[in-house]
Amino acid sequence: MASASNDDHVRSGFLGKTGTDDVPLDKTYYDILNVKPNASATEIKRAYYTYSLQYHPDRTQSLDEFTRREYAERFKQISHAYSILSDPEKRTLYNRYGKDEHIMSQGSNGVSLEEFNAEEFFRFMFGGEEFVDIIGDFELAKSFKYALSELLSENEQTTDRQNQRLAHAEERARAHEERIKTLSENLISKLSIFTDALLSDSSALESTQALDKFIEKIHADIPNQLQAPYGEHLLHAIGYVYSTKARFWLSKMDSQEGHFGKRLLGFGKNFQSTWKDRIHIVKETVKTVKCAVQWQQSVSRLTSATDDESENSQLPFQHHSGHLEYSGSTPSEPAASATSKTVSSVKQKQKSSTQPVVPLTDEEKRKLEMDTTAKSMEALWRATKLEIECIQRNVCDQVLSDPASSRQIRRYRCKALSKMGDIWQQATLSH
Repeated sequence: MASASNDDHVRSGFLGKTGTDDVPLDKTYYDILNVKPNASATEIKRAYYTYSLQYHPDRTQSLDEFTRREYAERFKQISHAYSILSDPEKRTLYNRYGKDEHIMSQGSNGVSLEEFNAEEFFRFMFGGEEFVDIIGDFELAKSFKYALSELLSENEQTTDRQNQRLAHAEERARAHEERIKTLSENLISKLSIFTDALLSDSSALESTQALDKFIEKIHADIPNQLQAPYGEHLLHAIGYVYSTKARFWLSKMDSQEGHFGKRLLGFGKNFQSTWKDRIHIVKETVKTVKCAVQWQQSVSRLTSATDDESENSQLPFQHHSGHLEYSGSTPSEPAASATSKTVSSVKQKQKSSTQPVVPLTDEEKRKLEMDTTAKSMEALWRATKLEIECIQRNVCDQVLSDPASSRQIRRYRCKALSKMGDIWQQATLSH
């Protein structure tokens, strides 16, 4: 009732044309986030995180001052648009009355740098709640958060900042160990659906039934996992690590027991598995670096286009119908004579410098910005994938080499983990 009353009050002071949720009066905020007026709350949030990442001040330190100011302003616009569209009541009012100052002036200053939640961003963009027990908290998020705190406290004393960096490094090391421990416990719990159903003298039939039950549980979880952000990519990446590590530890145990032929075969499989994984790591690292370089090149092109527009607007030449007209002051005759020699010596340079830079059209600039955003997300995903695979290797090593568990239990875990990895690698949204 209070909301309706407030709406009536706003309407009483509004004499202009109104819009609807389907056809908003103004689309500026939707255009800023590049979403449609009927976009869901999830789509709006995803767009906000995507664009705020690209224009976040922490990622523009290598750019020139003019571009940094422009990006900072764009970041404010993105934050402000999100603060309106993420609030159902404000979004409804905006759809009806547009950017009316009386309506939009109440508590909608956007999301500040301090309020940007890096952990929530990474969780929301990569895996969501479906993968929390598998991935845990991202170390990249902690690094991003720390870099932001460095940016906000850049005026602090050098000694204080050094102490903060040392404390951050120690905290990261503790968090890394705790993350591996927690994820290892989660994986053991998941595998126990199979391992706990077997005894040391279980028959082949009992083993098959236990494995079928385990596989059924895996398949039941996949639809929800596929719907998560980057769900299919995550299943394939983690599934690869599971399968590879399961084969590695099975072959290693084979190389340590049984007759000579079995040990030799196990050693060969273990060696092959190790090198295959190393080659995979190198390839993924190269892809990550390549994506980062492409993103940086895209940012450079966007920055160059912005700089060219800025410089062109400050030239004393105005472009009219394909001709150049000088709008600056004309030097006096003595001054002109004094500079004639200089003019002749740099004639070629002046010729090129006086050519006006044709600015990008709005459509060209929008496409360039979208390309930069896409490359930014691809580079971030590649870096995130490297982190996830690295963590999963550590988790698998801890689970499959657990000295507190018998060799038979570890073999059961390898069998279940290998099966889960194979199934995850085959999971697709099209099925």
